[in-house]
Amino acid sequence: MPPPLFIVGTARSGTSWVFDLIASHPDMSMGFESKLPLEGAELYRQFGNLSSKEDLLRLFDELQGQIHDPMNTKLHRLLDQPAVLEAAWEAHQSAPGWAAICETIFCSLESTTHWGNKLLRVETTPDLLKLWPEARFIVLTRDPRAVVASQEVKFDTSIAYSATYWRTHADWVLNRIGDDKRFLVVDLTEMATDPRPTLEWAFLQTGLDCEPITKLIADHPGDPGRLEKWRGSLSPERQREVEEYCFAPMTRLGYQPELATKHREIGKLRRLWLVTSFHGRELLKDPGSIRRKRVFKRLGAVLGIR
Repeated sequence: MPPPLFIVGTARSGTSWVFDLIASHPDMSMGFESKLPLEGAELYRQFGNLSSKEDLLRLFDELQGQIHDPMNTKLHRLLDQPAVLEAAWEAHQSAPGWAAICETIFCSLESTTHWGNKLLRVETTPDLLKLWPEARFIVLTRDPRAVVASQEVKFDTSIAYSATYWRTHADWVLNRIGDDKRFLVVDLTEMATDPRPTLEWAFLQTGLDCEPITKLIADHPGDPGRLEKWRGSLSPERQREVEEYCFAPMTRLGYQPELATKHREIGKLRRLWLVTSFHGRELLKDPGSIRRKRVFKRLGAVLGIR
């Protein structure tokens, strides 16, 4: 199978627009923040060896019962189709493991040769690379002032929480990706101005035909001017607060502070509280999902623990 293609970025950093571009390629089946690749891998490990097609059917039942993936209902309905079960079993026999099964499910979505997924947490990329070592990643960055302003409107999050989330992503981009050629880090405004170089990299790296690029851009054009709307919604005081929380990494990424003159640290205990208070209710409803959702790894990334 060709290597999968993953779109990675914080919420409100343009991942949905890039998803629209890439998912529209005729040879691509794309998940929208699907939990199936990683949470499915954890269930596969818990399930044990698959020695028959009946075992795989029971695994499919577990996937449907335990993974809540409301934005990918069409993908999950494939788990009820005998043809998908048959294809997944054949793939597993040829290359035993979750990777082959997951690839088959995704490619069955649009009957394509390629597949991928849109993600919101860059810290999951090492786990994905364990399953798909040849995977390719488009990693989006965006001005933290724009991300914070947009998250505040969309999700009613605090500046401190959104800044912590942005900084976690920026830390990985700056300190952990390095010169790994499987990753392309691109600024959203840069890509919105001219999507072609990013799409050409992604398609050539994964063996997709570049011929559709012109039509994809025409159908889903970028809008760089819209990305500056944060200037009308962030007051000077809130802008300064974002810049202070994000001062060092935003400067290294090329986003110049306009009001702040120094960095203001968010302590580890406060970062821990911000994240657990935001996501705690969801986990209390389903404590068994803590391992499947890699919660401790997420907290480690937020706290800067490698």
